[in-house]
Amino acid sequence: MINKNTIAILLAARSGSKRLPNKHFLKIHKNLNIIDICILRLKKVTLVNKIFLCTTKKNIDDKFKKICRHHNIGLYRGSTSNVSKRLIDCAKANSIKTIVRITADCPIIDPNLIDKCIKLHYMKNSDYTSNILKFSFPDGLDVEVFTLISLIKSQKLSKTNYNKEHVTPFIKRSKKFKKFSYKNLVDYSNRRWTLDYLKDYLFFQKVFKYFSPSIYFSWKDLIKAEKADNALINIKKR
Repeated sequence: MINKNTIAILLAARSGSKRLPNKHFLKIHKNLNIIDICILRLKKVTLVNKIFLCTTKKNIDDKFKKICRHHNIGLYRGSTSNVSKRLIDCAKANSIKTIVRITADCPIIDPNLIDKCIKLHYMKNSDYTSNILKFSFPDGLDVEVFTLISLIKSQKLSKTNYNKEHVTPFIKRSKKFKKFSYKNLVDYSNRRWTLDYLKDYLFFQKVFKYFSPSIYFSWKDLIKAEKADNALINIKKR
């Protein structure tokens, strides 16, 4: 049974990207920027009522306050480098037992995919459920669902800076956790749908122009659209 009072989407975001400065605030669709799109799509998740944007206490991240007020979602500010601690502290402060971890550089994150991973997580009674244990979905659709208890345990067992910053590496490789991997039947993991560089932003502009005025297309809609417009195919460089 899913208790919507104890599950939340924790959306990790911070400014200061050297590769693409201010990337979360780049305009992408009419008056909406990347972070707006990401939050609006996350609000379509049916199995979660609570969303918290988790950022740092740095002045440069003050701009997220206005975003959270506008979208009526929670804001939690914590450690800059220790992302795991930021998520743990946010979950504890808000009585969250199950965390759905999403990163804010994925503007076409799919709410249906998140709901599927949440259902599987509870159905399998897992500590950790994800669609990235074995890659089959486009890069940029990453969903991780895990218990707060498991995250705390993993951080005690592995105190490396890498595990603190990237949150789940130890959980993913350790045999101490019950895990479930959600895979797609067709492997689309060569697609790049995440925002790190200017060329990624230019790709997203094409995508949202194609689907305009809707911003709620599914990831499968984009796969289908590739057949109609080659410009919508964004393959990773190996």
